[in-house]
Amino acid sequence: MRTSEEAKTYACEVTSRCLTGEESERRLQYFRRQLDGATTKEMKDIWRSQIEKVETWLTSEKFLTGNFAHGIDELMLELIEWRALKYAFQNVQTEQSPFMDHVFFMQWLIGGTYAVFALLGKLVSNTRGDSSLRRLWSTVSDSIRKDGACSDEEIKHINQNIFGSSGYFASNGSRALQYRHFVVAHNVRNPTLKWSEIDKDIEILVRIWSIIGSWSSFGLYEPFRTPDQAISGLDPYFSPYELKRLKDTRQEYLNRVTQWSLNYLHNGQRDPARGIFSKLVVTALRFPNR
Repeated sequence: MRTSEEAKTYACEVTSRCLTGEESERRLQYFRRQLDGATTKEMKDIWRSQIEKVETWLTSEKFLTGNFAHGIDELMLELIEWRALKYAFQNVQTEQSPFMDHVFFMQWLIGGTYAVFALLGKLVSNTRGDSSLRRLWSTVSDSIRKDGACSDEEIKHINQNIFGSSGYFASNGSRALQYRHFVVAHNVRNPTLKWSEIDKDIEILVRIWSIIGSWSSFGLYEPFRTPDQAISGLDPYFSPYELKRLKDTRQEYLNRVTQWSLNYLHNGQRDPARGIFSKLVVTALRFPNR
């Protein structure tokens, strides 16, 4: 990358998700309703511009051929959502256990576990052409260093001890990737694995993602599903108290993720920077009566 701005633009392109066909159609319907209700030329021009952008995307060769990757933000958020929900069910005692009593829930649990390992593999892949967090870091980390958006010590730690040729994700450091290789990607053997070991990998990836996101953009504002969305459809199986406990415990994991995004990887101390998760702050000003 020749300039910092080019690197930031590239990072935003790789991290941002592309609209699906269904999402595009929903947006077009919304934009057209807004256009029909617009009362000024300025507002009509704005909505026409938004419609044109979506229509251009739907007719583009990239969309029609499927020649686009999932955004890094999308992969990271799905990884965290799956793990947060799993964490909630692991840590809340309930009277009923649908994951033991119903085949559908058993299959959901297995599928969610496989999704976690699939997402981890995509994010740390070093294969040429892959749109992974690891390859994005290797492309923009020098620009991040020049901009002073990350300490030299942490960058060196990531380059050598995390993504280096003999680092955490390249050697046998990651127990989660070992498990993925032996059990999920291949049928070799069945090693034991604790979810805390998976959390260690997620913690590392969250911090690296946070460095890139806070440097290249305004960050993400309330990116996770609401508690009601995350637990929807489970009312017949759990009491109101149990549902509340599940929501609260899921939020406990999300709070942990927020903390991970702000902790230096080389020493565990708090980074005073804002991180990738943005907050909306409203300040009320009071003026004395005159």
